[in-house]
Amino acid sequence: MKEPAYISIANKFAKMIDDGIYKPGEKLPSIRSMHKKSGVSIGTILQSFNYLMDKDIVVSREKSGYYVNDNLAKSLPVPEVLPVSLSERTVHIDQLLQKMPVDRTGKDFVSFGNAVPDNRLLPFNSIKRAIQQTSRDVSGSYLSLETRYGNKQLCEAIAKRSMHWQGPVHANELVITNGAAEAMVCCLKAVTQPGDTVLVQEPCFFGIMQILELLGLKMATIPSHPTTGISVENIKAACRKLAIKACVFVSNFNNPDGASISTDQKKQIAGLANTLQMPIIEDDIYGDLFFKGGRRDTIKAYDKDGWVMYCSSFTKTLAPGLRIGWTAAGRFTYDVARIKAMMNHSTSCFSQRVILQLLTTGVLEKHLQKFRLEMQMNQHRYIAVIEKHFPAGTKVTQPGGGIYLWVELPDAVNTSVFLEKAFEHNISYAPGEIFSSKGKYLHYIRLSYSGLWEKKAEKALIKLGKLLGEHIEKR
Repeated sequence: MKEPAYISIANKFAKMIDDGIYKPGEKLPSIRSMHKKSGVSIGTILQSFNYLMDKDIVVSREKSGYYVNDNLAKSLPVPEVLPVSLSERTVHIDQLLQKMPVDRTGKDFVSFGNAVPDNRLLPFNSIKRAIQQTSRDVSGSYLSLETRYGNKQLCEAIAKRSMHWQGPVHANELVITNGAAEAMVCCLKAVTQPGDTVLVQEPCFFGIMQILELLGLKMATIPSHPTTGISVENIKAACRKLAIKACVFVSNFNNPDGASISTDQKKQIAGLANTLQMPIIEDDIYGDLFFKGGRRDTIKAYDKDGWVMYCSSFTKTLAPGLRIGWTAAGRFTYDVARIKAMMNHSTSCFSQRVILQLLTTGVLEKHLQKFRLEMQMNQHRYIAVIEKHFPAGTKVTQPGGGIYLWVELPDAVNTSVFLEKAFEHNISYAPGEIFSSKGKYLHYIRLSYSGLWEKKAEKALIKLGKLLGEHIEKR
């Protein structure tokens, strides 16, 4: 579905601002000059500027014109990368997670640890219509069970979308799952046995570590850098030293540090997988949430012999509660589908058909155009508050997509302990400790900016910064 002209103009300006072509405080071209140069109507250009103003990218100055918002400045350094030893170990992350306080409900509570989009940012009316349309099938076939592979039409629709990330993924290698987590469980069970060692990047999403713990797998780690991602040389070193049976890598906008693997490294990783005949499980759940340029490529795009098992879902982009994920499992498709069937037979037929409606009617693409810009502006807003209100010495990532900021605080703060203080003020976040299997990152936090930006959220973020500053002063 073609995006409206005003959105297209707004996105172009947002990209130029993010690329530094237009800097904070700099004046933008006048509406009249743009009209004369491009031929686009004054009304459309005005609408695009108003849209950017709503997102706090642009401000209007009376009798002067439109300017880039001064608050978009980015000057803080990125967090340090902690050393990682090439050793294998058993995983016991769930015990640590159970000690963490659970987010409360209530209008006064603000969670910066929430890992899914705010419902108010989702295409609610379109989802409701898709649900209604699906339920109108008089045959009631949506009440039946799908095959272990999933709805054939949905697999075909996902395969078509794979062209966005330089696929192609083939419909006949797809298995529809209950979210990306189940996809990774099935993939790992297909290629490992309890006691095997799996290589991951660190900091690592605790959900991946929970899966390894569940399956009785050992874990080895290589460092992830917020701006350069992971190194193929580190992967080779780990494979030389340890008996690595499989790797799990987040290719784009890693949770929590936002790191992406470069195209060159993706090609090398795919080549290494084929050479060593070693399965690579690629988690690309955030790939559609890029802020500039086009959709980033995947490791799977360069997989020649089917050793890369690609996993993703619609949880972070469209409809978290429908729990529709998938894997393109390459040479392991049959085994993955067999494991999926033995676990729970198949994924909800009704949910699959609702997602199919949203894909084939263009709802997802139209929604992503707006949602990506909203997330980009949330990132700018959060960084502006962190720069102004967090303690001196704070470092923060500036990822080109995703929904998280990885924040390094002065080492006087143990963020797991300090979380209790934040809870007293109705604020939560994800402490850094839960992103390491060895209890590292004690003075780091992950902040999710996937919520709706409103006064309550802004005040809570400012309050968190002040509480951290007061804590450090007392120490």
